[in-house]
Amino acid sequence: MDVTTSHPKVLIVGRTNVGKSTLFNRLAENRRSIVFDREGVTRDYIEEVVTWQDIPFTLIDTGGMSFVKGTDEITKRVQEKVIRLLNQASILLFVVDGKNGLQLEDEKIADVVRRANKPTFLLVNKADNLRAMDDNITEFYGLGFSNLIPISAVHGTGISLLLKNIVDTLPTDHQGETLKPVYNVALIGRPNVGKSSLMNLLLQHERSIVSDVAGTTREPITAMTYNLNDLIQFTDTAGVRRPRKVEDDLEGLMVKSSLIAVKNADIIIMMIDASEGKIADQELKLLFYAYEQHKMIVVVFNKTDLLTEYTKYTLEQSIEEYKFILKKVPQIWISCLTHKNVSKIFNEVQQVWRRCHQEFNPVEVDELVKTEMLNKFLVHNTAPLRISAVVPIGSNMPTFVLEVNHPQFFGPSELGCVENILRKHYDLLGCPVRLFPRKD
Repeated sequence: MDVTTSHPKVLIVGRTNVGKSTLFNRLAENRRSIVFDREGVTRDYIEEVVTWQDIPFTLIDTGGMSFVKGTDEITKRVQEKVIRLLNQASILLFVVDGKNGLQLEDEKIADVVRRANKPTFLLVNKADNLRAMDDNITEFYGLGFSNLIPISAVHGTGISLLLKNIVDTLPTDHQGETLKPVYNVALIGRPNVGKSSLMNLLLQHERSIVSDVAGTTREPITAMTYNLNDLIQFTDTAGVRRPRKVEDDLEGLMVKSSLIAVKNADIIIMMIDASEGKIADQELKLLFYAYEQHKMIVVVFNKTDLLTEYTKYTLEQSIEEYKFILKKVPQIWISCLTHKNVSKIFNEVQQVWRRCHQEFNPVEVDELVKTEMLNKFLVHNTAPLRISAVVPIGSNMPTFVLEVNHPQFFGPSELGCVENILRKHYDLLGCPVRLFPRKD
């Protein structure tokens, strides 16, 4: 079941390209909405808790509303989500474009907003263009909203006044509390591997828009749910393709936002389309990126219902080829279409979290590594490399200080040798291992 904060909701609505996402980023502490000069960039809604004068509320950025006939299926579903959110909101921020003046779409959206019967602020954006504002602002008063505030989302004009009006209008008997997840899980992978479908199955409702059209998800979409007593935040990300296949600047921003989501996550679910019968180069690069960022990792092979004997064989060969990295992470074989094994993901994510927070006996670890190293001969040029002590240190992942004779010579190969010893004797599946050599 999807969990939302109990704070009152403040919803940003309006047609496409009027500056809703720029306003969201101006008000929110963590800028998460992609801002790009193209209509329809925002699709799924994005939310964040904002606090002003010690009063919190949930700010929600929505996709642009459109009443043009013949709009595509994704646009229709965006609009359906906005309509549902209107009924849940405490306050509406109706954004219009003061530079280009009142449009027919604005008037139609105004009708929908009025029917919602919620406190509404009409925000005339791009107020920094004084001449255009003088020419156009009168017609916006004709929409019939008494609370009109000229703003500039880019330059911050009118934002303090807007925030004051918001907190003064919020219901005083419903402040709620900010929920803190135990850990954050990001779903990453190439386009169309099933990330949004899996997100919806884990939450047990449609949070992310699912479509066969590649690139449907454009911005990181977050939501929280409980697994037993653990509150988990899941983040659905835009699919990442190879750089030479990235078609324009918008997709470049989508890829960048996905990589940022990886950095902000604790656990990564790396999704792979099993039906393709191989692990693509880009999937390996994403896997290595998560590994280099010291993230806990679970690999999920989706679309197993489409596997043939041949593609299953070729996929197994591909897994064998890359076992040097895949043997370090748990693998789950699922089908979002049939729901096969989807329920196992919660358990595996929880197990990885617990493995990474296990405690290590300092004496045991020290003796174990040094004993194993007696059978290995590490040397740099003609200088033998020795480990005199191994000290586990408290951290949110397995972390060890190695006291050595020549720390400058302990590179990836030497550290990898120690890591393999630790993985052999401890259950570290899916866990990053950090090793810090220092002079003994």
